[in-house]
Amino acid sequence: MAVPACLFAMSAAFATPASAPSWAGTYTFAHDAGRTTGGSAIVVVYRLDIVPGRGNRDCLLRIEGFQTNETIVCKLRGDARSVSVDFHTYGDGRIVNAYGTKLYEIGAPLFSLERSGALLTRWQALAPEGVGAGTSAVAFQRQR
Repeated sequence: MAVPACLFAMSAAFATPASAPSWAGTYTFAHDAGRTTGGSAIVVVYRLDIVPGRGNRDCLLRIEGFQTNETIVCKLRGDARSVSVDFHTYGDGRIVNAYGTKLYEIGAPLFSLERSGALLTRWQALAPEGVGAGTSAVAFQRQR
């Protein structure tokens, strides 16, 4: 019995790239944006947990710190050399943040990670305070 070509195309669309498991793990980045006028530290910690092969829930990004507490469910796209971390929903399943504001479209690249000697982060739709979109730097570090 012949299998329709559309079924092959659908299965390819949902498949995880063979190299994606090489990104599995926990990555963290602590962004230090200085101090407030009153002297409080402005530090925000980004924790990215990657578990490839979970469909639109390949990764979970937690952003916590100075006036920040956010969870983003994300989708991983790429290969063994570089991946894009794309927005799927917020942790509560909605596409708007806690204030009811839609900051990202589903599928919007938040940032990418590239292995080029060091682990390079290119900020896109999501960028820390004072860091412009399109900026690349060594930011995230693999923890485990």
